[in-house]
Amino acid sequence: MNKYPSSLIVIHWLTLLLVATAYTSSGDPTRGASNMDFLIGQIHVLSGSLLFILVFLRLLVRYTRPLPAVTTHAPWLTLAAKAGHGLLYFFMLLTPVAGWCKLSSKVTYFDAILFNQPLLAHPGPLLHQLGNFHQTIGNIFITLVGLHGAAALLHHYYFKDGTLKKMLPR
Repeated sequence: MNKYPSSLIVIHWLTLLLVATAYTSSGDPTRGASNMDFLIGQIHVLSGSLLFILVFLRLLVRYTRPLPAVTTHAPWLTLAAKAGHGLLYFFMLLTPVAGWCKLSSKVTYFDAILFNQPLLAHPGPLLHQLGNFHQTIGNIFITLVGLHGAAALLHHYYFKDGTLKKMLPR
């Protein structure tokens, strides 16, 4: 059994940590009854921003380092795995972009610090609408993450093919 490159393993688990942090700190970062609410909102914005950046590093490593062979079963499972990974990458990019659009449509330049994140001065109607779907997009992404985890456990306990172990640290 070949393992994924250690850099990709670290990025994978760091991605999970950022996704979990963004999910557990979700809410409107522009509203809050206390400084703690504001801090939690800032954590949400920061974790989403870091996730967006990390995706590009992840793609760079993924396409420049050799990866282990895909464990094949039925052709439809291989297709499902490829589609699932493609959707995960798509939503790892779309969710933070939608959040950025939402934030840009709610916050003026002088309203909040927000880690000095550059915001759109006047998001157009399409970007405004994308921002309105940030929560829905995030929920779809979390569902995909759950299915990804369930598939890893299925490989480990049902197929017993070592797929999960390829992504585990030593």
